[in-house]
Amino acid sequence: MSAIQSKHFLNKPEDLVSDSLEGLCALNPVLTLDRQNKIVHIAKHDRSKVALICGGGSGHEPAHAGFVGKGILTAAVCGNVFASPSASQVRRGIDLVQNEKGTVIIVKNYTGDILNFGLAKEQYAALHPEQADRVKFVIVGDDVAVGRTQGYIVGRRGLAGTVLVYKIAGALAQRGASLDEVHDIAQWASSRVATIGVGLEHCHVPGTAPSVTHLSVSEIEIGMGIHNESGNKRVSPVPLLSELIPQLLELLTSTEDPERSFVDFKGKGKDKVVLLMNNLGGVSELELAGVLSETKKQLGARGISIERILSGSFMTSLNMPGFSITLLLLPSESSEPSFDLVLSLLDDTTEAPGWKWSSGRPIKPLQLTAVAVAASKSVKGASITASNPELFIQSIKKACEALIKEEPEITRMDSVAGDGDCGLTLKAGAQGE
Repeated sequence: MSAIQSKHFLNKPEDLVSDSLEGLCALNPVLTLDRQNKIVHIAKHDRSKVALICGGGSGHEPAHAGFVGKGILTAAVCGNVFASPSASQVRRGIDLVQNEKGTVIIVKNYTGDILNFGLAKEQYAALHPEQADRVKFVIVGDDVAVGRTQGYIVGRRGLAGTVLVYKIAGALAQRGASLDEVHDIAQWASSRVATIGVGLEHCHVPGTAPSVTHLSVSEIEIGMGIHNESGNKRVSPVPLLSELIPQLLELLTSTEDPERSFVDFKGKGKDKVVLLMNNLGGVSELELAGVLSETKKQLGARGISIERILSGSFMTSLNMPGFSITLLLLPSESSEPSFDLVLSLLDDTTEAPGWKWSSGRPIKPLQLTAVAVAASKSVKGASITASNPELFIQSIKKACEALIKEEPEITRMDSVAGDGDCGLTLKAGAQGE
């Protein structure tokens, strides 16, 4: 059993969060940092508009502070790694964003966050009774791995779907909407998102003792939480994406599972969604794009129309080798909020560095470039023929089979003497047609 990756780039573990927030503010000069309270906020926010505050434990970057910027969040209050900020930190954050219209607090459904952000809201109301009705609260619990029985008391965990709630509510606030309008659309979005994660391994928290692996080399864990919480189930051997993604989508879209069916998917080709493909921290861009491709295919096979795709790191779990899939079920054309409004809010530009590019268009079938095949030309000259063609072909096949079998050893030798790709290159050639 190999150890989890437990080496990190840092000065002191206790300063990692503050150092990271300073780096974020250097990246985006319109932001400023209350280092003592670990609060990133817009230095000169528009006080004629509703403010949005989020926060929670660090280690999920770019969430939460990476979404502070014009068009999404006004401030983010950050705790230590995987630990909620204190109520006093949150109360300071509310003070920093005070404005003419009011403030909406959006948090993931974790006990520490609910207690401390909720306590801060109540303390603020007690200190400023005239402002008591101008701070509203939204809790996002989008994890479908936690069934109704398991989550009966505390509800479902908050995952990457929270980021879509930030964006929709933040864009509406930027347009000048009222406090109730911003709060209502945040609540609506929270009720329409569903997320499932899957990991190859747990992550390691900087400053803690090195860990040993929790999963065998042949296992993955479906439903793993972003704080290393146990998932829904473990699967071995590691399945192909074409086998894994249907399992994940069933958890997201099922209307028959009494433990789930959290979002009202209609089926029969009636559902339109926003797809958010989230890197949990340790998946290569190469693999993530492959996951996205398979997810697109499987959603299409279910008759679900993808109106927008977002892909990248939105809510990570430090260096966890895993990903999550979030679906936002869009409203019908005649519903409120309207279909066009929700999409336009997602498409609105933002200055928040954590938000990823999106095409702003519905997803169409893949168009493959046609390959022009030149007409074959006769070649003059002597032809070469084998005296025994069948034996010649068998010899070529045996040579190819030998190359494929010895790929690991060839790769090992090239890793010592070169860049480690020789075995794979020869294997690919041997498997070619």
